[in-house]
Amino acid sequence: ERALTPKTGDAMDIQHLKYFVQVIKNQSFTKAAEKLVVTQPMLSRVINQLEEELDIKLIERTSKHFKTTDAGELLYQQALKVLHTHNDIYQYINDLKSAKSGEVLISIPGVLLDMYFPPLLFEFHQKYPHVKLDIIEEGSKLTAQSVLSDQVELGFVMLPVRNASKLTSRIVTTSICHVLVNKEHRFATRSTPIHTSELVEERIITFSTTATLHDAFIRHCENEGFEPNLVYKTLMPNFIFEMVHLGLCIGILPYPVVKRFIFDGLVSIPLEPKIIWEIAVISKKDNYLSFAARNFLSFVEEYSVRKGKEWQGLE
Repeated sequence: ERALTPKTGDAMDIQHLKYFVQVIKNQSFTKAAEKLVVTQPMLSRVINQLEEELDIKLIERTSKHFKTTDAGELLYQQALKVLHTHNDIYQYINDLKSAKSGEVLISIPGVLLDMYFPPLLFEFHQKYPHVKLDIIEEGSKLTAQSVLSDQVELGFVMLPVRNASKLTSRIVTTSICHVLVNKEHRFATRSTPIHTSELVEERIITFSTTATLHDAFIRHCENEGFEPNLVYKTLMPNFIFEMVHLGLCIGILPYPVVKRFIFDGLVSIPLEPKIIWEIAVISKKDNYLSFAARNFLSFVEEYSVRKGKEWQGLE
């Protein structure tokens, strides 16, 4: 037997399948035409076209008789699946546009993740329960690389970052860095800021080499004519605070981190000249952002405005 293959110029489309399904559901051309708000002759022509294309009878009909053939029943079942998938496509697109679903890939330093994200993610999940946030934890420098290499859509970093001209940055919070000492240290009773030049002989702990603060602090000291004695480097704030508490070193940290983790026996004093701790959410310039990512970005910007003083460590 001749195998069935599509003919050139076939007219079968979604609308035709909708018409066919409605005819079968109603077991009547007249009732189907009324529901579809089309004429019965037009409906008959559509079914005839389908039969011609498929080269097989789909419906046995007379003035008193209506019966779906085996081929008609097969087409009916498959058409239901096609129409269901067709409707799903529009629903999925609408869900993406409204950020009801989707996934956002984000890179963020652990200290920011710990400080800011639990309550932020809680609120975001309440607003967009079906959006998945896939978070990679890494330092600011690695975060910028991940954004530029398209491994993630969004990243949270301390500014400045390399290749800034290739990135779009939106600042979400700004603060300054403090010197952290234990209560027995000579700086503990200071009522005025500590000048960077006073740190020449100090043993210092700060964020590790993957953090922007690490390089910013070294440059800061070099501008004062010396290389800082960085005896410990880590991305774990609790470790820094414990080491300073034991008197093994002093710490250089952003004030919001100090405010969050400080405990009795420790003192923080502003550093001058100031090291600005400027946190931004970055994306690759001119890159397409998914609807879910755009909504997350808008949410973060709005949330950071509400949490302004709290995020700066002023509350």
